[in-house]
Amino acid sequence: MNRLLLMTGSIACAKASGLISEWVKQGDQVKVVCTPGTLNFVGLATLEGLSGQTVMTQVYEAGAMMDHIHVSRWADQIVLCPATANAINKLAAGIADDAVSTVWVAAHSLGKPMVLVPAMNAMMWQYPATQAAVQKLQTWGVKMMPPVAGDLACGEQGEGRLPEVADIIQFMETLQ
Repeated sequence: MNRLLLMTGSIACAKASGLISEWVKQGDQVKVVCTPGTLNFVGLATLEGLSGQTVMTQVYEAGAMMDHIHVSRWADQIVLCPATANAINKLAAGIADDAVSTVWVAAHSLGKPMVLVPAMNAMMWQYPATQAAVQKLQTWGVKMMPPVAGDLACGEQGEGRLPEVADIIQFMETLQ
């Protein structure tokens, strides 16, 4: 299976990188598209090393101007993990101003499984605009694996943790 992992900047990027390893072990092809913020939490070398593929970080890169179109058509499944409040709200507003959001918008009408796996502080998750954006995206056919409750990176507790990699993989398998 061809899996496209879109990543946005969150401490949960470290955990989400485990998806790449597990999918590659299963024999899947994995391509990663990430925002610049992602690279504040996990290195480009790590993502390329785990996937064995060049990582898309820019929309306007010489020789790759149409990659946002090509990669969206290549994928069998598209998952945005971790999905930050910023990314979720941008997608619901139709904003496509970075590699992740541009690929997402290009892929939406293709009828492929598209999944959000949010990770953020509980207050950001509960923010009315974030909740409204999630609901809006779901009405457009986007699937969501909700965050789980527990210890958060900020030292607080609440709903906002990224689910375990094994649970995300199991969720994605139900969409095949």
